[in-house]
Amino acid sequence: MAWPRLSLRARLFILTALALLPALAILLYNEVSLRRSREAEVQALALRFGQLAALEMQGVIEGIHGLLLAVARAPAVRSFDPALCRAYLDDVQAESPHLTTITVIDLQGTVRCRTEGIGQSRPLDDRPYFKQALATGGFVVGEYTLSRISGRRGLPLALPVRNGDGKTLGVVAAGLDLDWLGARLRQRDFARGSALTIADRNGVIIAREPLPERFIGTHIPEPFQRLVQASAPGTEEVLSQDGTRRVIGYIPPAATPTGLYISAGLSVDEAFRAIDQSARRGIALTIAGAVAALGAAWLFGRRFVTKPVVRLVRTIQAWRAGDREARSGMAADAGEIESVGAAVDGLMDEVAARQAERDRAEEHQRLLLHELNHRVKNTLATVQFIASQTLRTAGVPEQVRHVFDSRLAALARAHDLLTRENWEGADLGTVIAQAVEPFSNPAEDRVHGEGPDVRVSAQTALALAMAFQELATNAVKYGALSNEAGSVSITWASERRSGGGDRISIRWEERGGPLVHPPSRRGFGSRLLERALAQDLDGKVEIAFVSTGVICTVEALAA
Repeated sequence: MAWPRLSLRARLFILTALALLPALAILLYNEVSLRRSREAEVQALALRFGQLAALEMQGVIEGIHGLLLAVARAPAVRSFDPALCRAYLDDVQAESPHLTTITVIDLQGTVRCRTEGIGQSRPLDDRPYFKQALATGGFVVGEYTLSRISGRRGLPLALPVRNGDGKTLGVVAAGLDLDWLGARLRQRDFARGSALTIADRNGVIIAREPLPERFIGTHIPEPFQRLVQASAPGTEEVLSQDGTRRVIGYIPPAATPTGLYISAGLSVDEAFRAIDQSARRGIALTIAGAVAALGAAWLFGRRFVTKPVVRLVRTIQAWRAGDREARSGMAADAGEIESVGAAVDGLMDEVAARQAERDRAEEHQRLLLHELNHRVKNTLATVQFIASQTLRTAGVPEQVRHVFDSRLAALARAHDLLTRENWEGADLGTVIAQAVEPFSNPAEDRVHGEGPDVRVSAQTALALAMAFQELATNAVKYGALSNEAGSVSITWASERRSGGGDRISIRWEERGGPLVHPPSRRGFGSRLLERALAQDLDGKVEIAFVSTGVICTVEALAA
């Protein structure tokens, strides 16, 4: 196997890179191992924090359950006596700062007594917690609710009220104070960037740290509703609503006795801060070692590699900037780079010689074209003079002589346009514009042209110039341009053929002119358009004399 020839500097850099590879591999292995270990640790911590929060909420809910059991068995509550019931509930409320309101409701949903007074007579039989308590006959943890009596937000908890015989008399309900719950969450020792979210079974947030004022009462976003609907606890890395990426441990309502959703999140940035700092230190040390190792190779290679390359690049840049005399001046036997420089110099010499020859040829071609154009224009002028004298002597009417002169002028204008384009073709829009220019007044805007940019061959351009000059002449004499109200619309389109090349279609349409009657015979202009020009265009020309104006359609090859 033949090894490639390498310069000294390249070999030094390759050897240095090979020496650094083991260190880089070890650094990468340690980084991956540490991150995987930390990821598992963070996920376990997040789930543990979520479970602890769930146990704490379970303790709060069970305490309220026990309190409601005691309230439901109180004679003052069972009797529905407003005064006794209110006094009893006020005493209970005074010892229960975590509750917003304690309310006793009969079977019809009427509030019989509450800690803050009745305040209104609207029944509460439509409340979900009321219906569920009567339906299940047991303790109910409701959903986030905005009290229609006090206007305070809370989490309702309800329990049926029964008499001594076990007959259901009504429901006693209490609201967990969300402000109290938020204050209790703030007493926890939160790690920097961490978060705790508590929501009801529908995913409505009832407690959140941080930013409780932003999230309480809002739904957990739809992408995270699958966590609320999950059947078992789990962990996941998510982008929280506050823009922080966290690993969360979540406990869905189906996995808690309280029916609440709880998630605890640890900031990914904070959790991996120590590992990231260690990785940055390792990378910095590796870079320092690489810089020291490569420094020697650079110092040695600068003299033998960089300078020749810079010299060669500057020579090429000067050549590209227009300096055709720029050369590197390198000797082919001085080294690999020098041999490249010598080859580039040889190539530049060849290119310069060919370019000079091409410039002379193009200049000669331009002189020939200008000379040809001059002679053709002189020939056309001579033809025009001879024809004018001959037609005048023969007694040909002035109108015929004018038509002949106009056709020669159109041919001359088309010839000038093609000469400017070196007879390589012309833009279709420009050909049409020059052909109709003598017949249109820009101030009146009566001739409109519209179509895509299309290049046509020289032969096609000459034929079209004659065609549109003929159409414009007839429009001025008999058609839409013979009065003050008529107009001409010229539209064209291009279509790519499967066999290659473009095919153009052009439509000349007159409107608003005098009433048009089909002629009894075809004049020279019509025959010129439909036969001779169609043959020159290798296409088809059709003229229709409709009552609203002349319509001429042309189909031809663009080139």
